[in-house]
Amino acid sequence: MCVWHEGIAHRGSVEVASCLMKWVQFSFAPLVKPKERKLVIFSDRCCGQNNNWRMLNLMALLTSMGYFTEIEHKFMVSGHSFLPCDRSFAIIEKRRKVSTLHTPEDFTEMIIQSKQEHPFRVMQMKSEDFRLFPDSVLKKPAGLQITSKMWFKVTAADPWNLHTKVTHSLYEGWKSWLITKPQRGQPPPALSFAKVYARAYESPLPVKKEKHQDLMSMLTYLPPAAQAFYQALECEA
Repeated sequence: MCVWHEGIAHRGSVEVASCLMKWVQFSFAPLVKPKERKLVIFSDRCCGQNNNWRMLNLMALLTSMGYFTEIEHKFMVSGHSFLPCDRSFAIIEKRRKVSTLHTPEDFTEMIIQSKQEHPFRVMQMKSEDFRLFPDSVLKKPAGLQITSKMWFKVTAADPWNLHTKVTHSLYEGWKSWLITKPQRGQPPPALSFAKVYARAYESPLPVKKEKHQDLMSMLTYLPPAAQAFYQALECEA
């Protein structure tokens, strides 16, 4: 579980891609040939977070950096499917109803305690963890409408192409789209994460003025530790 509050970052594709990148770098080391590793991502169709060109750029980046030899991204059928994380969120919500929560640290502890066996692992995201993954590193193929596809695949063996399917059928063939200009006799260069992708936020994000006023008005009802957290929040001018 990746957690942060609105004074650190927003909740868009930049944040989702950054969480995935941090999880990968925390969990894996780049492969040593001839070893292979495959990542399969399942998600809903939310265009602002999961189904967008930025996520495809991240998939290509992870293969070019050597973390995986193949990455697939499958989208659920809206209204006809659910993900295991939906059950996890229900477990957390059940725990929330009997918890006293004042600060993000309280939420983190609540998430950990919501499941006694195999507790959830919580990754607290910091401002420097969020990176500006651009959506323009790879060439956008003419005619490719990514919201009409159900299954994407990128591979280290064929780094020049993005492979797509419109269904989850194993019998449907892959359609290939050129996403990077080939260089004859040379593989695509491994992209440097630190150099190419700058920080998304250089300073704390301000809370809206009206919300900040509401927060300040409730401080007398909170313990001192919680008061200090809210008093440190930036406010919109």
